[in-house]
Amino acid sequence: MTLHQHPRPESAAPVPQFAPTADPFRIFREIGGFLQEHRLEPTPSNYLLVHQLITRTNAAAAAAVAAATGDGLRLTQGDADRIVAETGGAAPAVDDEKQKAEREEAARQMESFAAIVEKTRSDVEVYRQDLAESAAQLESVTDSAVLDKLIAITSSMIERTRKAERQLDEATEEANVLRGKLACASHEAQTDPLTGLPNRRAFEARYTELRAQGKDVSLALCDVDRFKGINDAHGHDVGDRVLKLFAKLLAGQCDKYLVARFGGEEFVILFQDMLAAEAMRIVDQARESIASRSLRVRDTHEVIGNVTFSAGVTEAMVAESAAHVLKRADRLLYRAKQRGRGRTEIG
Repeated sequence: MTLHQHPRPESAAPVPQFAPTADPFRIFREIGGFLQEHRLEPTPSNYLLVHQLITRTNAAAAAAVAAATGDGLRLTQGDADRIVAETGGAAPAVDDEKQKAEREEAARQMESFAAIVEKTRSDVEVYRQDLAESAAQLESVTDSAVLDKLIAITSSMIERTRKAERQLDEATEEANVLRGKLACASHEAQTDPLTGLPNRRAFEARYTELRAQGKDVSLALCDVDRFKGINDAHGHDVGDRVLKLFAKLLAGQCDKYLVARFGGEEFVILFQDMLAAEAMRIVDQARESIASRSLRVRDTHEVIGNVTFSAGVTEAMVAESAAHVLKRADRLLYRAKQRGRGRTEIG
């Protein structure tokens, strides 16, 4: 989707004019600098795009980036995605649907395996009991040689059955461990590692699920104001801590709704069965509550000050994709930024 273009801070350096270099570490540093300057996530697709700019291996992408960053504008993630799609500069994308299908198939196989193991274990237990009863009945046999042989055979079978039971118990435990790992992997795939909130993938999955159920939804796209200034003044470690605290506060204020980290300092809130006006009221309450806090660095007591955010709130139309709704919310968010930040726009 196409996202808004924020004016670059006055202190920011202009978009660099890249030149070929024989120093691979210089290329690495320039890529990192570009991504940081434009607040882009270090994803494989973004990394490859900037690498192509630096090494001058994709003229079409370079021209598109130059056009998108004219007049001192930063390259947004939406711009980067569009340029990658239009110029064929994409890194091999992870097939999310394929991975999801593979995880689901693995889960089904584990459930089937666990059921088979449990059934076999039950059958073996019954078989062992039958053997034990048969061994007891052998005591009535009068021929001692035959009796000794039958008892030995039966005892051996009982021991082998017990061994099989132990192996089945171990297999059951392994199945339970694997089932737990699958559940953990599925959770991690939809969780933002920094904040612990659901990630963009989880948001899109929930949006699709609600729309498939015929539910009405509204959403709010929120962006922490002047976050780059926090990073510049206090460092990225403090910036990460601010994001974690912000995520906790926002999720706490909107605990009845899905709050997800969309990327960078952007967050999205998904409201089920709610009109945009009511969603805006909830967002404004959260915004005012968070803005009332004055933050400082715990280790050094440096004052960070009040952290505010801007938001765009909108309702999803009938059969409207998440990308289209987010695009509209993003335009509203940009309008909130233009009108002074620390406010919510609805549309």
